[in-house]
Amino acid sequence: QELLLFLSAKEGKNVSLKEYVEAMAEGQEKIYYASGENADRLKKLPQVETLMNKGYDVLLFTEDVDEFIPQTLNTYMEKGFCNALSEDLGLQTEEEKEEAKKKAELLKGFLDFVSEKLSGSVKEVRLSRNLGSHPVALVPEEGMSFEMEKYMKRANPEFAFNVGRILELNADHEAVKAMERAMTEDTLKAKDYAQLLMYQAQLMAELPLEDPYAYTELVCRLMV
Repeated sequence: QELLLFLSAKEGKNVSLKEYVEAMAEGQEKIYYASGENADRLKKLPQVETLMNKGYDVLLFTEDVDEFIPQTLNTYMEKGFCNALSEDLGLQTEEEKEEAKKKAELLKGFLDFVSEKLSGSVKEVRLSRNLGSHPVALVPEEGMSFEMEKYMKRANPEFAFNVGRILELNADHEAVKAMERAMTEDTLKAKDYAQLLMYQAQLMAELPLEDPYAYTELVCRLMV
């Protein structure tokens, strides 16, 4: 394990797990990592942006084998691993968690509306405070990442399956606020907004769009 090297989002170079832990910011309790095909795109993801803005480094996993390491080690130097794209980042205080819970209850009708519109595409729609300047993100259900899903489809397509999708929304972003307003002013437009944000979340997660033509038609319809 001392020979393992991973790309550091903060340093822009490969570091060992020991170097990562020794350089951890004050108050950081987890070893954060994110998996994807391209390191530059990973650094732009909402959750990675949020962690880096807080001064926390993120290990960028771009090889298929990388994601097996945290599952094998579980901890390193008494620090647990945390998948930044699917697990609780542990950044919220108890007060912030309570505030987020109240906001989710207040916006329950809105979340139910989006969930109904995207029925069949997502298992859940929820609010998140981990999206930084982004309006939306698509995260996997607990258990398996999107990168593991892609790997399984390549390795054994016959037994591969899709991981459950969860759409996270940033309630403070203007795009999400516009969708909320449209829900009462123009229901059809609100549904289009929901679908558009879903498409954007898929693209950021590097997941293929089932119907690219529907996406382009939707964008054009909203432009006129």
